[in-house]
Amino acid sequence: MSLIRNISLTLIGFILLIKAGAQPQQTVEQIIAVIGDEIVLLSDVENALNESFKGKTPTAEQRCKAFETILYQKLLLHHARVDSVEVSEGDVNAQVQRRIDYFVQMLGSEEAFEEYYGKNISTLKEDFFDMVMEQMLIEKEQQEVTKGVVTTPADVVKYYKAQPIDSIPLIPEQIAYSQIVFAPKIREREINRVIHFLDSLRSDIAVGRSSMTLQAAKWSEDPGSRYKGGCYPMQRRGTFVPEYEAAVYNTDEGKFTPVFKSDFGYHFVKVVEKRGDFYESCHILMTPKVSEKDLDMAHISADSVYALIYSKKIDFKMAARQFSTDEESKNQDGQVLSPSTGGLRHEIGAIQPEVNLLLSRLQPGEITEPVLNTTEDGSKSYVIYRLDERINAHRANLDLDYEIFQNAATAQAKNKATDVWVKTKLDRTYVRIEDEYKNNCSFEFDWITNK
Repeated sequence: MSLIRNISLTLIGFILLIKAGAQPQQTVEQIIAVIGDEIVLLSDVENALNESFKGKTPTAEQRCKAFETILYQKLLLHHARVDSVEVSEGDVNAQVQRRIDYFVQMLGSEEAFEEYYGKNISTLKEDFFDMVMEQMLIEKEQQEVTKGVVTTPADVVKYYKAQPIDSIPLIPEQIAYSQIVFAPKIREREINRVIHFLDSLRSDIAVGRSSMTLQAAKWSEDPGSRYKGGCYPMQRRGTFVPEYEAAVYNTDEGKFTPVFKSDFGYHFVKVVEKRGDFYESCHILMTPKVSEKDLDMAHISADSVYALIYSKKIDFKMAARQFSTDEESKNQDGQVLSPSTGGLRHEIGAIQPEVNLLLSRLQPGEITEPVLNTTEDGSKSYVIYRLDERINAHRANLDLDYEIFQNAATAQAKNKATDVWVKTKLDRTYVRIEDEYKNNCSFEFDWITNK
């Protein structure tokens, strides 16, 4: 029963925040269950259903499942208190702040957030504190329930053998590959040209000879703000790269920062407004351009390294560590990690089509000659690719997909531990459920016998 066991506490937090700012209920509030010292309100169920179904009408079965999920949460909360589980006030305050920040960003400003809830932020923090503390206690108790669960290789094999063939997933074709990247070096004079040009733009805008809107549309290379005057509305500190925010917070409102460098290129920023950890700003971004001569030099370097690898004078991994300009794959001996899983295997459909075409012509262990690669931001480099492994589409098995079954076996073991815990605790916990739910719901756990 995954709805009960796999509680998303982040989602619960959002529901609680929505509940705190919700308009008055259309139905009369009532207590529909008691678990130990904890109560379940009708509004608890309605809020959970509203969040899950977004205005659609849930079935009677879905309503009962949502109700039982809340019963499980309350059972965890009751026994967290009985077991004297503790969470620090600092951790609760930090969690409250993160969730308020989420809604401030979603609504656009602190003023909009306060208007939506009809209270100031200080009052809302007090309102949310107890609710967030409760859900953190729930999370901690849930962790205690399953902390002793260990899955051995024998358990994984047993789980795999017990699965009906139709329930074992089909895995699409995957590959693992490595790369050595040769990005051309940008000449110092080109960097200086961009800095001086941006500084000139900055001066013209600052004294009113030109406008930020016009110059951003004409020159900025930031697609997210170029046609918005280079501007971003209120953002929370920590949203942009550190260099950007350091420049903002070292500059007075209404003033312009000096030109500075970040991973994206060179910028200057106009600081529109600063309000605590939030700020509004406009900027123009430009990147130094690579000359054809520099690109040719990168090609020559790539050809030289390719010749060394092909003649077996150096192996691919050593060449990657020694010559690649891509720090992430360089530190993995050239291996490219999947951005979605963090592992080495990539589904074919997730790989850049041009790269996939090159790799499709290789056998494992073979390499390409240096090829010109252009990224989404327009930067160019020469790359040598190697196909490390090709895994054809197949039904998942232990040899190729052990981790899938290990995770599933662990989840099953945790579910069993949870089942035992719930049944044990129900034997010693007071439970009262209103007849409407007691008589019309089919529960997974025995909440009502002898209660």
